[in-house]
Amino acid sequence: MDTEWTTGALQRCVLASDEATGQVWVGPESVTVKTDRFRYRARPAQWAVVDGDWLVEAVRVVAARQPMFVTHGLLRTTSGGTLHLNRPEVMAELGRRVGAGLDPSAYAELLGELYSAWTIDGPVVRPFSVTEGTRAGWLIRDPDHFTHVLAVPDAPAVTPPTFVPDPDGGWTLRFFSHNYYLLEIRSAVDVYRWTVTGGPGRAATWVRETVAERVERPLP
Repeated sequence: MDTEWTTGALQRCVLASDEATGQVWVGPESVTVKTDRFRYRARPAQWAVVDGDWLVEAVRVVAARQPMFVTHGLLRTTSGGTLHLNRPEVMAELGRRVGAGLDPSAYAELLGELYSAWTIDGPVVRPFSVTEGTRAGWLIRDPDHFTHVLAVPDAPAVTPPTFVPDPDGGWTLRFFSHNYYLLEIRSAVDVYRWTVTGGPGRAATWVRETVAERVERPLP
């Protein structure tokens, strides 16, 4: 992890322009920045996008202010670019790489986590998680996800992601995702169905439909 780049990217891209920076702690594989609003902790992200040869590293940043945890995603490209994935226009431009150095499921994974908030219009999407170490959202890769990954017996039926190339070079990516949040006593998920379209000559566009809301998990 390049902690110098991470510190700079966090301060440039994630912090608000009027947010006062206090202490900064740098470890071998983490950067922590304390401001007058949040404590930000950045660590390497194990997203599938890191397999791309155009990428140097991926970083997940969690802004913490009890009881609120907000996740941000940062990518560093081999050309020296910094991508703040919580900005819809940046995520849309990243879609140009799908099928050309970026695996479709890796793109779906990023949307599933970073666009799991109830409002995803921007200018910056802020997905919430229940703890600092819990994902804000999940890409559903398997029909048995709500049995094997997260137990939600009353969740709707889901299917694995599909990627269909078009004759004109475009493509359509379909998948399901979900968030996870706490209620007064129990926890719950919302389940989303995505349709994403794009191509090498244009930015991606997406439609996210809510399939199920506030599906409660059973008590332990």
